[in-house]
Amino acid sequence: MKQIVESFRNSQDMLFSALEGHDSDAIFQASKQLGQAAAQLGAIDTENLDPNLRPLMSKADELMQASIYRLRFLRDHSSTRLQLLAGFRENQANTYSGTVRGR
Repeated sequence: MKQIVESFRNSQDMLFSALEGHDSDAIFQASKQLGQAAAQLGAIDTENLDPNLRPLMSKADELMQASIYRLRFLRDHSSTRLQLLAGFRENQANTYSGTVRGR
């Protein structure tokens, strides 16, 4: 049981590192691994949870909340950058099209 909790914690650390590095491939891989670790963790019967693991589980929960906030920040940051790159203004993106202004 402790190994499952530690695997989950290591997966969280990998996700944090990938988020800090802004490496989309590493974020994807770490997210997959974290999903697998979360599935294993979810299969644990909480009735039989070793009381010594409760602090580790609390820390894992805190880290999960922190990763959610980081992912939201990264999503918002990426969205803002894409809008700026597209020349977004007044609800209309400045994109290439078949029409030419002034003709």
